[in-house]
Amino acid sequence: MLRTVLGITTRVATGLVSGVLALPRIADALEKLTPLTQVAELRGTLERLEQLATFLANEMPEALHQVESVQHRLRELEPRITALAETTGQLDESIRVLAAALGPLQGTAERLGRPADRKRRTQSLPG
Repeated sequence: MLRTVLGITTRVATGLVSGVLALPRIADALEKLTPLTQVAELRGTLERLEQLATFLANEMPEALHQVESVQHRLRELEPRITALAETTGQLDESIRVLAAALGPLQGTAERLGRPADRKRRTQSLPG
């Protein structure tokens, strides 16, 4: 049994020494593989870019069609928008004229309202 344990221990120790001695060779091999790893990463990136390019190639005509449609519609609406802007300007001017005319009338209405309020109060008093 002791021989078996010693034999296994010797084999394990030899394997470990061999493994440790192989580490520099493994490191060299990995350094040589690094460019291959980078190429694999680049290949994945290129495949993704190809997928995006295909998607854009399929979607761009529709997007351009929609932009052209919106542009056409805006050209149709431009005269109406211009007319609305002019009408809004006219309405603003009318509001200013009405405000200027109503200002003095408001004061007159308040003065006329006071005697009418007094008359109503005196009529509603018991007496």
